[in-house]
Amino acid sequence: MSGQSAKASWAFLESDVPEGATAAPEVPGVPAVKDITVSPDKIVAVADVIEEQATALERKISEHLDALSFTPPADDIVSQAAAEAWNAVISSGENSYRNRVLAYVHGLHNLAEQLRAAGRRYLADDEDNAAAVRDAGGS
Repeated sequence: MSGQSAKASWAFLESDVPEGATAAPEVPGVPAVKDITVSPDKIVAVADVIEEQATALERKISEHLDALSFTPPADDIVSQAAAEAWNAVISSGENSYRNRVLAYVHGLHNLAEQLRAAGRRYLADDEDNAAAVRDAGGS
């Protein structure tokens, strides 16, 4: 395919394209490679914000957990079944909304810790790279 454009590679299809229809789209080019500058202190700051918000959400959830469950308003079978179903879906079941939200909060705490660990790695790598440059005769 050297010397041919991406459009030329689809030329065999254009003869079969009905009148009024569009031909095959051109293949997009490869995006340019860009350097990403990572600042370890900013990563830690982001981790702190995520941790703070996760803790606040966890506190708010804990304050209202009891309100998610309810007891049947009457002793009949329909009320019993409705309360049981509600509690299973909302507050007590394995896949309840309560457990999903708590898993989300746990995931936020894990994300914050992963970001802190990444910040420590980036900082250590920066220090190692700076030492290597100094050892190689740089300034």
